[in-house]
Amino acid sequence: MRLSPLLARTSPVCLLGCFASALAQQPAPALDQILSRVEANTEQYKATVPSFFCDEHITSQEIHDGKLKHETTVEALFRVSRSVPQAGTLGESREVKSVNGKPSSNKKLDMPISFNGGFSGALAKFLSADRRECFDYQADPSSPASPGTEAFTFTAREAAAKQPACVSIQPGTTGKFVVDSVTMQVTHIERTVPNPIGKDQAVLGTASVDFAPVTLNGRSFWLPSTVVAFTTETPKTNAFRFTAKYTNYHRFAASSTILPPNSDSTQPQPR
Repeated sequence: MRLSPLLARTSPVCLLGCFASALAQQPAPALDQILSRVEANTEQYKATVPSFFCDEHITSQEIHDGKLKHETTVEALFRVSRSVPQAGTLGESREVKSVNGKPSSNKKLDMPISFNGGFSGALAKFLSADRRECFDYQADPSSPASPGTEAFTFTAREAAAKQPACVSIQPGTTGKFVVDSVTMQVTHIERTVPNPIGKDQAVLGTASVDFAPVTLNGRSFWLPSTVVAFTTETPKTNAFRFTAKYTNYHRFAASSTILPPNSDSTQPQPR
């Protein structure tokens, strides 16, 4: 291969330096491209994540004047189940093991604040193709992102509030998310909404989810590692905070058995 006359007169050092400079000046992917990749990951998660279970540790608190007023801790087995009739629909449930360190099997928990939807709706509601028209998205250079990540903000669009896809989006919703620059998987998402409590209209509610890769049956999925939800304290209302950590993931597979005809055997035979 022959160099062009201009390149032939350029020193090897300059060639390397100019090449590195050109790479550094290449523009980052356009926001639309990033959103499309993030949305594709959301759709893949909805379509392919299997039913699974994991350990859940909850700390639920009520806070007054910055001081802890009441706290409940819960250890539970948390399940996410895929609904066969409705493709892409995920259900959340928990089996309580202990409350405040004491064995318990109560299905209804009495704690200062509870939260659900971190597994089934955190991404689909804010980062899916059919909801893009509901929000304005922007890069967030002011947010301190970790190396290898990019941060963005989103704000509910007032003009789209009456669109069918957007009617469930609460007016005044704001949020941000962080993605891994290589995979475009979301590593963190949070949203803040007006959260009136009684007659106190000044309360805001924030919920966030941190994601990490988890292997289920040899396949990697980005699943929640921590979910946090809290409300702001006002002169009229105490603050509330919910923190849940998830570990020890396992795929859940329901099984059925068939007994031989006219058999009294109690030993099931795998199907």
